[in-house]
Amino acid sequence: MGDDFAVIAVVALGVVMALELAAGTTLVIRDTIRRRGQWGINLRPVRCPECGEPAPVVRRPRNRRQALWGGCTCEVCGTEYDKWGEPVPGAGGRDAEPGAAADSGV
Repeated sequence: MGDDFAVIAVVALGVVMALELAAGTTLVIRDTIRRRGQWGINLRPVRCPECGEPAPVVRRPRNRRQALWGGCTCEVCGTEYDKWGEPVPGAGGRDAEPGAAADSGV
């Protein structure tokens, strides 16, 4: 009887893990195709949306959002943009008010 419970528990755990993996894979594929969102993978080169400066090849995250979800801050104009090259709302940059981007983490 104890062995039956162990088998059922292992199978149930395997099913839960497979469902979570399928959900994660679906999110990555969906956002990669849409070219927006946090879960996708961008393999194309990105430029700053304000000044056109190319994003660095080796990225140094400046805050937690950039570390978790990608993106960077332009070295030339200071605009923060996501991994798709879209400006992050309220994150600062050329037109930001002083102090507006004090906490741009997640």
